[in-house]
Amino acid sequence: MADSTILYGAPMSLFTGKVRAYLRKQHIPFDERMPGSARCIEQVFPAIKRRVVPVVELPDGRLIQDSVDIIDHFDAQATRRFSIYPSAPKQRLAALILDLFGSEGLFKVAMHFRWSFPEGNQAFLQREFGDHIVPGADQAMVLSIAEAGMEPMRKYLPLMGVNAESAALIEAQYDEVLALLNEHFAKHPYLFGGLPCVADYGLLAPLYAHCGRDPYPSAIMKSKAQRVYRWLERMQAPDRDMPEFDDYQELLFPEDGIPDTVCRLLALVGRDFLPELEQTVAVVNRHLEAAPNDISGRCVTAKPHIKMLDTMQYNFRGALLDGMVVPYRLYMLQRITDYFAQLSAAEQDRMVSFYRPLGLAPLLTMKACRRVEREHHIEVWGHAQ
Repeated sequence: MADSTILYGAPMSLFTGKVRAYLRKQHIPFDERMPGSARCIEQVFPAIKRRVVPVVELPDGRLIQDSVDIIDHFDAQATRRFSIYPSAPKQRLAALILDLFGSEGLFKVAMHFRWSFPEGNQAFLQREFGDHIVPGADQAMVLSIAEAGMEPMRKYLPLMGVNAESAALIEAQYDEVLALLNEHFAKHPYLFGGLPCVADYGLLAPLYAHCGRDPYPSAIMKSKAQRVYRWLERMQAPDRDMPEFDDYQELLFPEDGIPDTVCRLLALVGRDFLPELEQTVAVVNRHLEAAPNDISGRCVTAKPHIKMLDTMQYNFRGALLDGMVVPYRLYMLQRITDYFAQLSAAEQDRMVSFYRPLGLAPLLTMKACRRVEREHHIEVWGHAQ
């Protein structure tokens, strides 16, 4: 049992950055430990049935794995400073959509800029991965063991459709996202005004750990989008950290408002990520149609540590890309569709009217044949829907 909350994660971990920033901003005391620490290897990983971070160990010994579940646990506590979930429906749906896009839709951007430019990133990543595996090791040992953690990550690139032909498209998407966010953060400290919400944390995941820390993409961000880099710093700070905005109020935009910059970012999600999600649902449904009826409670993939159910192809910026079918994305998609489903008929009509011109109306109701749930730290098939 721990004396205080422990975060098992690493500086270079995409999803650890999301949780770490949340804990800091909410003033929740915690101690961060590397995945290579003895307790994590000997007790935590066996308990959650896979070697994955982030994991939080609460003072009473309970373990919570997955950035969504960790943040939701603390956000439900009365002691939190503020909720990161907007209460107004249009903002709530937009925030959940951007959380999904940041956490999953920009994953190939993050992986491309980390692994496709070894001349800029290699030395930095060797130290990062060495510390991840064996904290405190000397330089000679770090270099010898880092490759054991790095090579499996590189192997994801072809599965994600990251190659010489798609590189220009992926880089163009990154440039467009940076330009939109830089324009927005020149006027506002966070995506929805004066407080960070779940959308900020979703986008922080790839833009901090990979694109904001790794040398090659970080240099691009600092040269092209200084306001985005400042937002990364602000998201890591426990206080306001927005002196450039003078007396900007720590409130979300009033009257369910969403500025034009965020609307344009949402339209990009509709163009770039919706086809990938639609194909994910289609392939998952084909698997479910061929599956036995008694699969409720079973792991959604062959084994808990495997993310991918199958491969697929989908349209991305006019090209046909290879991709991974990741059932976990349905777990996040359900947050959008569940919220939309509980709105009144009048509110649903209002949401569809707003999101249809952005190309996102299908996302409000898109479902697989079965739910994806989490039981005992792993994703399992839920009931039919």
